[in-house]
Amino acid sequence: MTDLPSAAGSDPFALHEAAATWLLRRQDEDWRPDDEAALQHWLAESEAHQQAFIDVASTWHDLGQLPRPALASDTQAAPAPAAPAALRPDGMTRRARSRRLPRVATAAAVALLALGCVGYGWYTTPSYVQDVSTAAGEIRDLQLPDGSRISLNARSTLAVHFYRSRREVVLSQGEAFFEVAPAAERPFTVDAQRSRVTVVGTAFNVRNGPGEVLVKVLHGHVRVQPDRAEDTTPISLYAEQGLAVTTATATYRPISASADSIGGWRNGRLVFRRTPLDEVAQEVAQYLGHPVTLGQPGLKFLPVSGYAATDAPASFVEALPDLLPVRVTRTAQGGYRIDERPVTR
Repeated sequence: MTDLPSAAGSDPFALHEAAATWLLRRQDEDWRPDDEAALQHWLAESEAHQQAFIDVASTWHDLGQLPRPALASDTQAAPAPAAPAALRPDGMTRRARSRRLPRVATAAAVALLALGCVGYGWYTTPSYVQDVSTAAGEIRDLQLPDGSRISLNARSTLAVHFYRSRREVVLSQGEAFFEVAPAAERPFTVDAQRSRVTVVGTAFNVRNGPGEVLVKVLHGHVRVQPDRAEDTTPISLYAEQGLAVTTATATYRPISASADSIGGWRNGRLVFRRTPLDEVAQEVAQYLGHPVTLGQPGLKFLPVSGYAATDAPASFVEALPDLLPVRVTRTAQGGYRIDERPVTR
């Protein structure tokens, strides 16, 4: 029995290389029943081995399939056709064939392995890459090659990687609005901290804030996975639905998501319709560049309705006492603290 490849582990390229080696060895004249048994054992070890063998065999066929030489027992059962001894001695014919076949098989195997490298690289190497960051007060619009569009808010960082079978975006910080071109065969995902948003075709907004990821859907359907590493169950969101995921615990809660409040920052204004004060404070702080904190837990759920200009966030914060029973204090760091307003008698 000749030296044959053993287990190749789980690395896709190593598996394809092992499968190609098996196919190459199977072309040799000295392939025997025990070699065939070893191949069958390798195939039975895992479905990954079987799939790799099928994939490589398909490529082999595209190159021009080479027939597997008959086993020794088959040769005895079916002798070669007779030929005039003076013209074609049996030994010369067999030797010529045995020399030629490995050369042809080797050439095919080299091409096969080369195609395997190219094919594997084609699958794992992105066809389109773009990294974008925005400064304070800057909004950028991106047109992607699949027809999708992204608006990137101020102080945001985003990376786009398109592959043959998937479209991936990582929102490292900040906020972005997505209009995704439908392509069921190429899912579009957005990763932000521990969470993942998966869509086919829709429009939605993602904000990667301090300790929290907020997702709001304008139209269509997305699935939000609170913790992609732990493979948590996705939560479906539809038009005018929102979700806030706490990064530390991967817990989540529904949030308000009226149509005119989703992505309104693209037009220079923030729209709040009975939005909890806690959410308002976080969103306004993004444009202020300094934190807006709440002095008492009971303030978190006070409903806020109104409009804030993205280029004048301080004016909106300072006007909150006209809308709510609160008082606003400027902090030494340039931010704001919001406290309950004392009841006067």
